[in-house]
Amino acid sequence: MSNPRILNVDDHDAGRYARTRFLSRAGFLVDEAATGTQALAMIGENRPDLVLLDINLPDIDGFEVCRRIKTNPDTSRLPVIFLSASRLADMDVVTGLEYGGDNYIREPVDSSVLIAMVQAVLRLKEAEEALIRSNEQLRRFAFVVSHELQEPLRMVKSYTQLLEQRYRHKLDAEAEEFMQFTVTGVSRMERFIHDMLLYSQAAEGNIELKPFPCRQALDWALLELQPLIAETGATVASDPLPVVTGDPMRLSQVFRNLIGNAIKYRGDRVPEIRVSVTEQKSDHTICIRDNGIGIDSKYFDNIFVLFKRLHGRELSGSGVGLAVCKEIVEHHGGRIWVESQLGKGSSFCFTLPKAKNERVASSSN
Repeated sequence: MSNPRILNVDDHDAGRYARTRFLSRAGFLVDEAATGTQALAMIGENRPDLVLLDINLPDIDGFEVCRRIKTNPDTSRLPVIFLSASRLADMDVVTGLEYGGDNYIREPVDSSVLIAMVQAVLRLKEAEEALIRSNEQLRRFAFVVSHELQEPLRMVKSYTQLLEQRYRHKLDAEAEEFMQFTVTGVSRMERFIHDMLLYSQAAEGNIELKPFPCRQALDWALLELQPLIAETGATVASDPLPVVTGDPMRLSQVFRNLIGNAIKYRGDRVPEIRVSVTEQKSDHTICIRDNGIGIDSKYFDNIFVLFKRLHGRELSGSGVGLAVCKEIVEHHGGRIWVESQLGKGSSFCFTLPKAKNERVASSSN
């Protein structure tokens, strides 16, 4: 990154001037702001690469400035280094980092330390941006390849099935077996491509968040799973579900994958599945509990990783479903985890933010 642009925010003229001089000598382009309002305006106009932000400002404090920077999608990845007087309490350091600050410097600070800190944070930003670009390219590659493979696979499957029907009584048993292997292999590849497309769409994170009754997403999932539920005799019970903020279609996919897995990994038992909800201050925790085969705790960290499968070919699957769930939940601002014991079933839990009006109602009680 050549000649990075730094926004130096401080209402103390002498300190701001000295800091600007050190940074300019080190090759940085430096803009100055004396208030929080001025800083936010200059961020929109000049697009700095990093903000040095004093906490004590005359209009809005540095914590609020940082919060606005980090909650704005256009500036959420802009690094912020807080500056504070040495007498400030440790809790202020904690508060600054919780508001999204990337680092903290207590003043007075040696100029070489300041420059080294700025350079280190900028290196991290550059590495993060490179990783984001790489991941985006990989997602686009996966989407394009998966999309382009669908048509030739459909053709192979269709013509193989046509050959089987037309020459069924003219081929020996071995030839018929070969065609069945071909159709089975193509069907498995089609399922894998379908799952990859779902993962690519989930990873993009382009979702519209709006208040909606969570029961709607569950009902859509159960409708799609109805043939499997009827085939296995599974029962799915649910607590009354709340109003949440999210994308109903994406969240129905989470319910579909988790309940579908609960039925698939049932062992010899008739599946019994329970959807429960626990209320927290700003979100809800939804858990899907089953009576299936369970999961060894040593696999808890791996099961949400793309292509990770705990079972062999005896159970169908691409190792994509839980990774899709993780992407969707995290794009909603939540988290997902599993609680399980071998032979005693599993609980897959995830959090979803409450609808805004529900949070207001809760805080006023």
